[in-house]
Amino acid sequence: MKHAPTRSARRASARKPAARPFDPTDFQAASLRHRHDGWTPQRQVDFIAALSECGCVDAACRRVGISTTAAYALRGRVEAQSYRIAWDLALDHAIQRLSDAAYSRAIHGVAQPVFYKGEQIGERRKYDERLTQFLLRYRDPQRYGAWLDTCRAERAPDAAAIQLSKAMMQVEADAYARDDGAPLPPPFYRHVATRFVSADEQERMADEAAARRERAQEDAVQAERDLTFAAHLRTLSGADVVATSPTSAPGRP
Repeated sequence: MKHAPTRSARRASARKPAARPFDPTDFQAASLRHRHDGWTPQRQVDFIAALSECGCVDAACRRVGISTTAAYALRGRVEAQSYRIAWDLALDHAIQRLSDAAYSRAIHGVAQPVFYKGEQIGERRKYDERLTQFLLRYRDPQRYGAWLDTCRAERAPDAAAIQLSKAMMQVEADAYARDDGAPLPPPFYRHVATRFVSADEQERMADEAAARRERAQEDAVQAERDLTFAAHLRTLSGADVVATSPTSAPGRP
């Protein structure tokens, strides 16, 4: 059983205007994003740029307004290979900032506050010597690398002083030539870098030296035999005889 509409409902329906026909000019297009998760091409580029500057995924995501979950989700997509490559390259570029920070800590140390009775009265500088050793060993391996632990340096004791003196003379001569507008003089010296001999090369050099000593002893013994044989021939013939001992090995120098 249906009830008749109330008086208020009848009045509301009477006041409601009739619907107009559809007019295409009244349609307002919605603003659509390129991707449903917000990863527009420009935002991807901005994220990679931010990551290359700070080296932190969280900070780069906050800078472009994207969650880290969305960033890693896009990285895991099959078609996002270029995005993954750019991500890794951005971190490789940002590692320089970490390297610079490590250098700063090694050179300037880290400030540690000093407290007395609950109040800070100053600070002291703490230097990390292990960090310094690490940077020297791997940043300058030619001078401080681990491979030098099994090597010895071959260099004249006064080589550094001589080379420095000649280098200063060269600097002075070049400076005068530039002031006079003349061509630079020929180099006064040729820089000879310190030669480092590894353990294997040391062993090989020691074996070669032992072989040379043994050969020299054999030659000395053979020379003595040759002299004795020649003296014996002179005694027999009564004249000077130049001969070679039959015990001499053919082809020996």
